[in-house]
Amino acid sequence: MQYIKITISGQKIKKRGQPRQKKGKNMSPRQYHEEYRINPKPFDESADKIQFHCAFRSCWKPGFVGQSSGGRYAIYGLVKSGTSHVTHDKRTYITRGICFSFSRSRTPYQRAESVGPDDLVRKAVMVHHNAFHELLASHFFPIRRGTLPLLEPEKVERILDRIYEELGQPLPDDALLSGYFVQLLQEVSNQQLKNVYPEALNQALNYITANLDDPELSRERIAASCGVSIRTLSRMFREHLETSVAQYIIRARLEQVCGMLALPRLSIKEIAQRCGFSSAGFLTGQFRQHFRITPKEYRFKLFHAE
Repeated sequence: MQYIKITISGQKIKKRGQPRQKKGKNMSPRQYHEEYRINPKPFDESADKIQFHCAFRSCWKPGFVGQSSGGRYAIYGLVKSGTSHVTHDKRTYITRGICFSFSRSRTPYQRAESVGPDDLVRKAVMVHHNAFHELLASHFFPIRRGTLPLLEPEKVERILDRIYEELGQPLPDDALLSGYFVQLLQEVSNQQLKNVYPEALNQALNYITANLDDPELSRERIAASCGVSIRTLSRMFREHLETSVAQYIIRARLEQVCGMLALPRLSIKEIAQRCGFSSAGFLTGQFRQHFRITPKEYRFKLFHAE
């Protein structure tokens, strides 16, 4: 009989768990080790905020097999070593070596196995599913499941460690945890962009993302933020993104609007203010121009899909 160490609010509690074994394999006595820090605060499905279930650290020995798990929470994690095969919806997903893996699927995987010569070592967090989480996460990762390479995994690990430590407090700070979660997604996203775009363009895109809610966001300010001229900024957007700076900003704001329309408590006026549009009328005009439908009609279709 194995024990999984679970850390709840900083206090370690032992919980019985039975490792699953592959037939025909001679398994060593300790096949896996996991430590959890579980958020003591209950989940409020109606709250528009990021709500963590837990953070955990795990080590699976080669050959260890886990079955029928996941789905209840979105999972984001750093794979530090090892190789895994995860079967989900009749497809097999592979993680190999250092990478960032994530899953927002609401259905459980059927099987997960640690394969190869090295231990499968991970640091990860579980987040409750709600509309706000889906809005935020889909902005960074449109697909629901994936594995991404990391140029600087130590930066991602530091953020995961901060979440782990905060969940070890008697009363974790929700605002601080939400900030860490945004930092995590932003850092992983930035490391993907660094594989493709010039550093000045990465800085410009980061500045735009951080200031989308500002109606006064301009090419002059963006160019100054990344140390280039307005002409150079415009050229980078044309060459790498095939659009103008202004069109990129409008499109990014409209993508935010689409996500916020899934939150019924927000009026069109409130969404316009949060997304950097000067008025609800201007937002409606831009929305209709791009999507051939008004925000109200889009929201109606969201909640009355056939």
